[in-house]
Amino acid sequence: MPSLKKCEDTVRRIMKKNKWSQTPNVTLLESAKKVLNATDKWRREYPTEDVVVEILEGVFFLLSTCAKLDPNMDLDKIFARVCESKESFSFEGVPADLVWSFILYATEPHVNYRGPKRS
Repeated sequence: MPSLKKCEDTVRRIMKKNKWSQTPNVTLLESAKKVLNATDKWRREYPTEDVVVEILEGVFFLLSTCAKLDPNMDLDKIFARVCESKESFSFEGVPADLVWSFILYATEPHVNYRGPKRS
């Protein structure tokens, strides 16, 4: 498995080759969009590979966000620290209906509350 630094270097080369000028918040939002798409595909029972591709695209944009925020960060060290902090983490207490409500709101067409007012 390649290190995060190696992945970051690959992402950085792609960014340079394509002359990306997006600010970190744009790439971060793109990663969020990819994760929501993956969640929606999972819920709709798409083939597993389609879901995984969407998740990995989200990871790609997360790495590009990290590369834009600070090119000198040691991602492997930070990620190891993050993993250590999650050793006793559980999802208990998170209501499934709240999670699915968020996913449905984010992925299904919903009411346009900014439309013209009715008289």
